[in-house]
Amino acid sequence: MRKKLLIGILIFIALGGLIVFMTRQQDPVIEQIETVYMKDGLIQAYDRNDAQRLSESLGQYMMYLLEIGDAQRFAEQVDILRKQFLVTSEEVDFIKWELTPKTATNAIVDDFRISNALIAAAKRFDEPTYQQLSRRIDDGIIEHMKVSGIPIDFYDWNLKMQTNELRLNYLDATALKRLNLVEPVQEVLQAAPRSGPFFHEIYLPEDKQYKMADKKEVNMIDQALIAIVSEELTGKQDEAFYAFVYQEMGKGKLYARYDRSTAAPRSDDESSSVYALLLPYVSKDIQRKMTERLNQIDLTNAKTTHVFDFLNEAIMQVQTSTQK
Repeated sequence: MRKKLLIGILIFIALGGLIVFMTRQQDPVIEQIETVYMKDGLIQAYDRNDAQRLSESLGQYMMYLLEIGDAQRFAEQVDILRKQFLVTSEEVDFIKWELTPKTATNAIVDDFRISNALIAAAKRFDEPTYQQLSRRIDDGIIEHMKVSGIPIDFYDWNLKMQTNELRLNYLDATALKRLNLVEPVQEVLQAAPRSGPFFHEIYLPEDKQYKMADKKEVNMIDQALIAIVSEELTGKQDEAFYAFVYQEMGKGKLYARYDRSTAAPRSDDESSSVYALLLPYVSKDIQRKMTERLNQIDLTNAKTTHVFDFLNEAIMQVQTSTQK
């Protein structure tokens, strides 16, 4: 009897282990990340020996794992965050934007994304240490990454110096609301000068001036991110930008880059991230057209596809499926 009971317990344990193994292997996004993009446990921007290892990629993967509810893998990424990317001081923590021995700066956009993921995961996975870590990251932003009450791009903790620039596409509505920075940022966004449908991307808080990231062309990922955060903070869509998006989709597609002066395409390439980012904010008809274009873009070659684009599309797909 005892022998049969023992055999039964062993079979149960073995089956449980098999189920966990299969669960961990069956997600195609996880498989692509962990067998192709990941080297020595760290996500690379491309499947190349010289590819960067970015906190951007870490934060995106954390967001994906949060969306699908993979608590174990999320914990593994938090461990990598703590051991590899986090620079700890007595008062606050900073996240290296790139994993190199000489990196001494963060990027506020990555801090926002990672802190958002940690706070949501603390609740979903019932893990209070995530909330504590998020609070320390937020404290670093509040104490060292504001100029004239406006958040800025990065801080150099070796030189103990701030930049005097804010890239508007780095802003995140969820984080700004949590940090009580909505009102000053709203004013910055609403006053941003335009070149036709396009935003000037950079604000200088000390000088209260704006400048263009590139005088000749615009990157549509940056433009889409600015339009999205503006809508999320003001409750109003930017008419000029979305009119341009609808006009271009009426012609068949959105290009990755446009001439700032003429609004003519500067590239034959499309951007999967532009489509993935804009899908929740456009009409059903334009959603259908964007989805058709997105499905035509091959994201399987990690030697040419940046992990940013691969994960943006993956996150959009899982969010869309849960909303149906």
